[in-house]
Amino acid sequence: MSKQPPVKPNPAGNPDCLDSRTMVEALDRFAASFQTSARRWELVVYPALFAFIVLAGYGFFLIYSLTRDANQITHQMAQVTENMAVVTRSMEQVAAEMNRISGKVSSMSQDTAQLTAAINDMNQQIYTMNQNVAIMTGSMNRMGADMGNLNYNVGKPARFMNNFLPW
Repeated sequence: MSKQPPVKPNPAGNPDCLDSRTMVEALDRFAASFQTSARRWELVVYPALFAFIVLAGYGFFLIYSLTRDANQITHQMAQVTENMAVVTRSMEQVAAEMNRISGKVSSMSQDTAQLTAAINDMNQQIYTMNQNVAIMTGSMNRMGADMGNLNYNVGKPARFMNNFLPW
């Protein structure tokens, strides 16, 4: 602050009573001091007010975004709940089908055991057939040999008889 001149007593000599000129000077000094102080406050308050308005706008935007996102989450959770109900029903159907499939596989296992027994019987029968075919082959070979012997034994007398017969 600037130095202020001492207050001058009025012409009547009473120090408590100020004249109009002194009063005007005091008011001028007060106004100048107030304007200086107001300019200082303007340098601080207006930028702070602008920053507050910007931050308040950004805060409003954040709150708006948060409420909008919360609303979207609420709607999405409702859809997820509906979809989870569908998934639950589908899983129940899958579980029922798996139980049915398990029963069918168990039945197939029993059928496979019966099939294995039947195939074992077939293998035994095929083995027996192979033995019988081998025996038949041996018999056919012997029959062929016997036919050859018969041809040899009957052939000479038949040729002799053919010479006597006219046809």
